[in-house]
Amino acid sequence: MVVQLAAAIVLGGRNLSEAEALQAHHQHLFGPAVPDSTTGRTLAAFDTAVVNGIARTRARVRRHVWSLLNLRPGVSPG
Repeated sequence: MVVQLAAAIVLGGRNLSEAEALQAHHQHLFGPAVPDSTTGRTLAAFDTAVVNGIARTRARVRRHVWSLLNLRPGVSPG
């Protein structure tokens, strides 16, 4: 569920309904879409350690992507 949600966010999903729609559209890659209600319940059940781990990982990935973008000549991110 977390991997599917992350992929949906990368594809442009801005909320759980859009994430579910994107997962359904790309189900040939990910399998059946996880309903937004299931995603919401799963995210709500995460404890502080999991949420903090996701935040750290997200920050690390963002730093890496920004560093790659900064290496490209003529690209001005943002």
